Amino acid sequence: MKDVHGEAIFDFYKGDHDVVLTTYNSYGDPEEMPVEVFFRDHQDFTELENLAITCCEGKILDVGAGAGAHALFMQAFEMDATALENSPGCIETLRHSGMEKIVEEDFFAHTSQYDTLLFLMNGLGLAGKLDNLPYFFKHCGQLLNPGGQIIIDSSDISYLYEDDLPKPDHYFGEIRYQYEYKGKKGDWFDWLYVDQAHLIKETKALGLQTEILMTDEFDQYLAKITGF
Repeated sequence: MKDVHGEAIFDFYKGDHDVVLTTYNSYGDPEEMPVEVFFRDHQDFTELENLAITCCEGKILDVGAGAGAHALFMQAFEMDATALENSPGCIETLRHSGMEKIVEEDFFAHTSQYDTLLFLMNGLGLAGKLDNLPYFFKHCGQLLNPGGQIIIDSSDISYLYEDDLPKPDHYFGEIRYQYEYKGKKGDWFDWLYVDQAHLIKETKALGLQTEILMTDEFDQYLAKITGF
């Protein structure tokens, strides 16, 4: 699998702040992703991000840590945080940035135990499709110590279809993406956005409890999931 976004992130870290990472999607025109968003200082964190970090406790796994903005912040405050990434470019960025606990592995192959699994920047996207949520949460349960928790965010993207954009035949939050950097395109991948009602319904069916901690003005929300 081509590490297109990881290359862009590492190049930005090395000083190329003119990096252009293009994102193609299954619903509309390509967009330029601002790579600097992965390198935000804690002073630029959103209210949602700050609340998410405040809710973390015990041994923490930052899943899909990217350039390490959240993991490095937690490490600086002596929280027991581990950064998990499967992107070689992101791993190099994490190492050069001074992240101490790093796991280079696909999330679904990881087996260590934690008290908190942190998924930010639409962490539910890792499930890929709505039908995969039971498998996603089952694996989360295997990584959690008794009494452990998931802190996770997602968005209700139904607003995309309020104008002329036709709704797809499948669940509207199932999106496909592809990255392009320096003329090189990565593989298409599935990414999932889940509205609050669907998340509560899906977790309740699995015997889990979901608490919506906050919702912002862009219909992005933060949830705590327990009961594992």
